[in-house]
Amino acid sequence: MWADLTLRRTQGGENLFTLRAMDINLDHVAKLAKLRLTDAEKETLGRQLPSIVEYIAKLQEVDTSGIDPKAYLTDATNVFRPDVPSTEQAERDAAVAAFPKSAGDALEVPGVFT
Repeated sequence: MWADLTLRRTQGGENLFTLRAMDINLDHVAKLAKLRLTDAEKETLGRQLPSIVEYIAKLQEVDTSGIDPKAYLTDATNVFRPDVPSTEQAERDAAVAAFPKSAGDALEVPGVFT
């Protein structure tokens, strides 16, 4: 079972959320999420989903109109190191030795378009 969340606006402009029960194919959802669920896990998830959706509905009630959607939680910014190739043979040998698969001095990686 899954709860479908429906948004309604009242005449006063308030948002009301209505939960309506509907069936959902948990096998299909698990396949999309690339999950292998046991029958027991499917049963548990089927019971928990309405509560999860109700919680999400509560989160929708929070007034975020004054919040910048691009705001970050910290003042941290990306820190980059200089992109300078190493000329030390020992560093190169250590990197090649630590890589899972190599052919001579080249590192082998899986093909992208296979």
